[in-house]
Amino acid sequence: MSGLLATSLTGLMAAQRSLETVQHNISNVNTEGYSRQRVEQGTMPARLTGDGYIGQGVNVTNITRSYDQFVNRQLSTSLSAFGDVDRFHRLSANIDNIMADPSTGIAPVMDRFFNAIHEVADDPSSIPARQVLLSEGEILTSSVNTMSARFEEIRTQNNNDIIAMVKDINSYATAIADLNLQITEGIGKTQGLRQPNDLLDQQDALIAKLSAIVNVAVLPQQNGTSSIFIGNGQSLVLGGGTATFTTMPSKFDSNRLEIGLVTGNSATEITNQISGGSLAGSLRFRDEVLDPAQQKLGRVAAGLAMEINALHVNGYDLRGEVGEDFFSFSGVMPVINSSKNTGSAVVTAQFQDANVNPTAAGNLDFSDYRLEYTGGNYTLTRLRDNQVISLTETLDPVLGAVLTPTVPGDELAGINIMIDSTNIQDGDQFLIRPTYSAAQQFGVNIDDPRKIAAAITDGPAPGDNRNALELANLANKLGMVGGTASFNDTYNEIVSDVGTRTRAAGLATSSQGTLLNQAKGARESLAGVNLDEEAANLIKFQQAYQASAQAISVARSLFDTLLGAVR
Repeated sequence: MSGLLATSLTGLMAAQRSLETVQHNISNVNTEGYSRQRVEQGTMPARLTGDGYIGQGVNVTNITRSYDQFVNRQLSTSLSAFGDVDRFHRLSANIDNIMADPSTGIAPVMDRFFNAIHEVADDPSSIPARQVLLSEGEILTSSVNTMSARFEEIRTQNNNDIIAMVKDINSYATAIADLNLQITEGIGKTQGLRQPNDLLDQQDALIAKLSAIVNVAVLPQQNGTSSIFIGNGQSLVLGGGTATFTTMPSKFDSNRLEIGLVTGNSATEITNQISGGSLAGSLRFRDEVLDPAQQKLGRVAAGLAMEINALHVNGYDLRGEVGEDFFSFSGVMPVINSSKNTGSAVVTAQFQDANVNPTAAGNLDFSDYRLEYTGGNYTLTRLRDNQVISLTETLDPVLGAVLTPTVPGDELAGINIMIDSTNIQDGDQFLIRPTYSAAQQFGVNIDDPRKIAAAITDGPAPGDNRNALELANLANKLGMVGGTASFNDTYNEIVSDVGTRTRAAGLATSSQGTLLNQAKGARESLAGVNLDEEAANLIKFQQAYQASAQAISVARSLFDTLLGAVR
């Protein structure tokens, strides 16, 4: 009887464990990252009798989760790829909407400004026409200022998001490391024979969230833990320990955040090693869309100011006085010393005078430049394509000590660079930003319509419109981008570039979204809980439990019968 009872008990316990596992699956049907579990059963060793080997029932060998390392890796990769392009697309769409929207875009405002100049040329003595021109000038400069301010708002929000994402990376890393310790402890309690399935699921869910922010490499260890690496092998999680990532200002611009890895009391920049995920999308958006859009907008503003002012100061107003600058535009550009400089040299830069150099506006480039003094030599690097120009310090009768191209034929892009090289030290660097903040400097300089210099004649000449005609002709002059584009062309090129990048990002988002859904579907089909299947398992294991219970009842009845016979 004992054999029948013992065998029945093993079946009863196996069915009970199976029912408990099924109910655990059902309870976690909506738990993020949960993997379906199942009870693995094996035959108990048979007992040898004179009649042969008699089975001893069933043994629960393990409780496993439905897991495939390749499927999980594909999901993490897809999350990173989608997070990158989706973030890039959503941010780029903001810039695209601002620049292309007729209510906020610059192109229609610029057209109205030049139309107002035509109206002044048609009737140069008309005060109302002149007042309209001043009003349109104010609207134009205000529109440029507003767009630049919106770019700065987006930059600030993007910086805040980058800071938040880095904090999330550190938070997820800490949680993964804590789970590593718990997993090691859980596996140790079973001498390495059993896996703590729920803890492993929790860790996989955290890795998935981390992958959506930044692309990571996950290396499973023999002790059941997972090591996490970022970029070119930078460790994030090793066992129960974590690295700390941080944001840090660049050496030239405190508003430009870089990604750093904290080591001791210092941080090493690793921005270029960041790939994939929403963090990479934010960094790419800043470098590929936001910065160029702001720089190119500044080029339009600077070109307009340089060309309009150059003509306006050569004309005469209604009072017969020489014209003033129409636009307020200092022409001075930011020059930022590297935080690592050891010398005290002073570098200044300004836009070239379009009257002195008629191609100054056309030569303007939207790129920033890095000036470096190394080994007694000056080099200027155009950062958008890393083109290098060698410079020599010379003396200009007006500007003083200036840096000019060493090689004949090389030229600076519409800018002059002045230097006081006293105590310059080897390795000192300076960032020159010709057009980055030019849109913020843009404004109307005059407030009296009589000061509009529509005439060329020296003296009161109300009917002289020749200078106004010259100003109006600037609308179609191919004076920008090396003499190949008008002001409107130059602005529309920005809109086109942003629009093209946004559309391409939208297509990439759609494509990566499809791949992500496929990866999620693959994991769901492997590890997801199917309630219909679990309901069927409930019935199956319930029947198995009832059958084993019935066998125990039979064994008890037989035992009672035997006792009765003995009495």
